[in-house]
Amino acid sequence: MSLLGVVALLILVGTSVSAEQSLSQKAGSRIVSGWEARDGQFPYMLYLRSVDVHGRISACGGSIIHHKWGMTSARCIARRVVIMLWAGMVDLSRPRVYIETASYFTAPEYMDDLHQLTQPHDIGLVGFNRHLEYSQFIQPIRLMRSADMNKEYAGVKMTTSGWGTDWTNGNPTQILNFVYLRGVNNFVCALWLQSSFHVRESTICAGPYNVTSQGICSGDSGVPLILLEEDGQLTQVGVGSFVSSFGCHVGLPNAFVRPGHYHDWIRAVTGIQFDW
Repeated sequence: MSLLGVVALLILVGTSVSAEQSLSQKAGSRIVSGWEARDGQFPYMLYLRSVDVHGRISACGGSIIHHKWGMTSARCIARRVVIMLWAGMVDLSRPRVYIETASYFTAPEYMDDLHQLTQPHDIGLVGFNRHLEYSQFIQPIRLMRSADMNKEYAGVKMTTSGWGTDWTNGNPTQILNFVYLRGVNNFVCALWLQSSFHVRESTICAGPYNVTSQGICSGDSGVPLILLEEDGQLTQVGVGSFVSSFGCHVGLPNAFVRPGHYHDWIRAVTGIQFDW
């Protein structure tokens, strides 16, 4: 990116805040105004802790998309020296699988050196260093197809889940929470979040479903946004990226990245065709 582009990014970053969570501030907590998940209810969920070169630890969410691959936010993995993954649980103290890896890939357009700033193309892949066995508690989620990359989801009911905080500067919990959200048109979303730079075609926005405080919060970067497609299959249509700088509980839309825009890159990295 040009110097002018970087300067523009630095100016615009104040309009939104990432949903990543620094563990130097507090431990993992939960979705805002959601409900505790049942064991096995969201078998595609991943919990990530990553360590950078300075020893700082951060927490995020993610999703299982293959026996050897997970998907998360780029800012959760960029410039990290080790990534720790938990899978197959709702209670963080009882993971069925634990993996440590240093294999990660961020979208080509994402600027790793500026990962502490909110920016577009906030999507990444994590490579597992083992074959992840599927079970009742561990399953992959289907990704949005490229044909639907720009589909309008305004008004559509969706679900997201994670271990992020339960409020702006909220309380910690160890249990996976989920919440329903409603799709928001990107033009409307950009107006609410005051940023046409961050909200673009590769963004999908979702706001409160029936309680104004519903949404993602600190620690929910990388969490999947899920809907039930017409063919009856659950599909991931978003990767948790950022929330309003006014806070998590203020009723404004949350921004996610559409994986449908990145199938060529995903296939180039993994050698697997996830499009359908």
